[in-house]
Amino acid sequence: MQLTQAQTVSVWTALIGVGFVLCWSSGFVGGVLATQATLPALSLFAWRFLAAAVVMAVLVFLLVRKPLPRLHLWREMVVGFFTMGGFLLGVMLALELGVSAGLTALIAALQPLVAAAVAGRWLNEHLSRRGWWGMAIATVGVAFCVLGDLQVSNGTVPLWAYALPVFSVLSVTTGSVLSARWSTALPIPAALMMQLLAATVVFMLAASWLEPGGLAAPEFTRADFLALGWLIVLSSFGGYGFFVASLRRMGVTRTSTLIYLTPPVTLVWAGLMFGDWPSMVELGGMALAGVGVVLAMGGLPPSVRRWLRLRRVARPGAAPWRETRWQR
Repeated sequence: MQLTQAQTVSVWTALIGVGFVLCWSSGFVGGVLATQATLPALSLFAWRFLAAAVVMAVLVFLLVRKPLPRLHLWREMVVGFFTMGGFLLGVMLALELGVSAGLTALIAALQPLVAAAVAGRWLNEHLSRRGWWGMAIATVGVAFCVLGDLQVSNGTVPLWAYALPVFSVLSVTTGSVLSARWSTALPIPAALMMQLLAATVVFMLAASWLEPGGLAAPEFTRADFLALGWLIVLSSFGGYGFFVASLRRMGVTRTSTLIYLTPPVTLVWAGLMFGDWPSMVELGGMALAGVGVVLAMGGLPPSVRRWLRLRRVARPGAAPWRETRWQR
């Protein structure tokens, strides 16, 4: 059976969404693998981004034939500074200072709410009442997912450290909004290359300033290769590649809503790889997060709605196609 154009668009949108959730979640597993490596965390991430940027540069050289506008390249670099560099640096520094992984994940999971509010103001991506209810339910679900991971700091964590995950949320939201507003339409390999270069600069500077002894040279142990390979292929190419594709196809609000699924999927990753299976409370949180995302993502993607409108216009005598308030 041959798919219609609208069905094909929906299938590709769904595949991009699934790929984004799976690969974005893999970054948290990569963080666990990074703790088993011999390199300090900031240095490991600096070399990760540099290696990924070099691979992307080779792909751009081989695959992209048309000239790339310099302004668009610089804009993608600014986007990468926020979505990769600022976001991950804030998370990693918070963990280094003793903020629990659960609390960090919970604060980071509020990013879709911030993105929805900002997108409504700056990008005209307004969420329906049903969408806001869905986000609220998903937030509660994520809270259950990380509830068992919350730790008591016993006063050893400086208060300002709790602002670092908030900085990460603001950083990735800023980058997402800039990406949508500028809409450079560069080929994804070229966009990723510039974003990875920006993250390389951020982490090399951070490692040079914040780690004892400065930026550490890469070592060639099995643990380092495993961590770097995972972070480069799944987290950098997969996670941020699907992130860019999802922003272009679904917009900031819908892409950010998918982030609600990453804590539950991360629990599954942890169970499969480390035998750390979720508890009943966490399973309940996974179910709630899934229900919330379905509500928040309700309705047809904008690309499908536009195609349906064009089809209606092309048919003589056809009544104008209208969205219901639940599809907006």
